Amino acid sequence: MILLELVLVGGVACNENDCSMTNVALARFDFLSGTGKSVTTTSEITVTGFITTETGETKTDTLFNKSTSTFSLPLSYTKATTYVLHHSDAIRDTIWLTHDNIPYVADIDCGFMMFYQITSVRHTTNALDSIKLVNPKVTNEEKKNFNIYFTVAE
Repeated sequence: MILLELVLVGGVACNENDCSMTNVALARFDFLSGTGKSVTTTSEITVTGFITTETGETKTDTLFNKSTSTFSLPLSYTKATTYVLHHSDAIRDTIWLTHDNIPYVADIDCGFMMFYQITSVRHTTNALDSIKLVNPKVTNEEKKNFNIYFTVAE
């Protein structure tokens, strides 16, 4: 009887998955001054994302909303992602990313996740000075991908 219980317990333990909780690849953005110092927004910054579905419909969602010096955002499963940074009611900047999508399977039981290779970055300059692509590979490893530069009084 004890041997049967050990086999059952052992069998259950071998079939359980340890699927990673970090199965989403997020692009990480850091806010910096022109001199490279970290900048924290003085008020909430709202980031809106636009996703185009397979039927051509555009969906909008608020992805981020707080005062911060860094944030991480999901990318679209299409080859382009658009974010709008709402600095205030009157001041907004748009960031356009193009990327190659790379399906990745770590474990067949856990399904697949999407990794990305950023191929280009464009942006408006209403409150932003520039954006530097630091790491074009967006995976689930939580590495910095972009530096966003502002002109600020030091």
